[in-house]
Amino acid sequence: MEELLSNGHHESLPESYILPVDKRPDLIINKAIPVIDLAAHNHEQTAMQILQAGKEYGFFQVVNHGIEEEVIREMLKISKEFFQLPIEEKAVYFSEDANKYPRLHTSTTHVNKLEKKFWRDYFRFVSHPVNPQSMDQWPQIPTSFREIAPKYSKVARELGLKILKFIAQGLKLDDNYFNGEVSDTSIVNINFYPQCPDPSLALGLISHCDPNLITVLLPDDQVNGLQVLHHGDWIAVDPIPNAFVINVGHQLEFITNGLLKSVEHRAVTSSTMSRISIATFIYPSSECVIGPAKQLIDEKNGPIFREFELKEFMSIYHGSIGDTANIMDAFKIKALSL
Repeated sequence: MEELLSNGHHESLPESYILPVDKRPDLIINKAIPVIDLAAHNHEQTAMQILQAGKEYGFFQVVNHGIEEEVIREMLKISKEFFQLPIEEKAVYFSEDANKYPRLHTSTTHVNKLEKKFWRDYFRFVSHPVNPQSMDQWPQIPTSFREIAPKYSKVARELGLKILKFIAQGLKLDDNYFNGEVSDTSIVNINFYPQCPDPSLALGLISHCDPNLITVLLPDDQVNGLQVLHHGDWIAVDPIPNAFVINVGHQLEFITNGLLKSVEHRAVTSSTMSRISIATFIYPSSECVIGPAKQLIDEKNGPIFREFELKEFMSIYHGSIGDTANIMDAFKIKALSL
């Protein structure tokens, strides 16, 4: 079994984690991603704010989202407790099979050209559709995991669908446009980033865009670690207590014909504190046909992307993570040369 970072203290950074100089964390600029109040009474204005943030940054934070603080606190608590378990209690969930759920692993299983590891352990499970057989394999320790994780996963998914409804309204699509197979599945990643001996040499996660439709991220509000690429500069996302970070996935960029942007982001580490984040990824079904929404296409705005099934996209994505340009080019409609 590959060694989990959460198994102990690390005095030095192994060579397998040390990145080339041009890939190491560098200077960040003093900007912030937008913060959107979902309790505002003017829904049309909220929809426009979400669209603008999605166009400009691909990321935004949401406050007054309706998820109870106790649910957030309990989910963060059991997540930290899980990674604090002795190795023998966690090992049963470890697997090299990327298609297995639930699954505990370290770094990432995606192919990356750097051939380097990343300073992260993670536990991943499918939260929707609910599968009782799969849930029977969820951790029994912490003892409240099977009670709290489904409760949290349900409201996090509902928040993602609420954002998607705002996006549909802002684009003048049917309110239910993003219901059904285009938002068929939710997968939850609990990420654990241990204290790192030298954060200047390593990353918690490589720069990448998310392959799904939309991501709902609950960050650790004690220490920041998420950075977003904006016009060539890296922005540190300072977490707001009890807020969620929302980001556009590749599929949402395709469906909006490039209007909303799936933006590169990465995770950095800390030498003084470990960090937890919980990402809920909303995906289409694997056979779902993805392409620009017909309502957004006219004589002046032709389709930028071709149609494809999600499983075709995922095959290309898994082989090219970190190479966003190559991934997107595979689905762009090529102009005919005269």
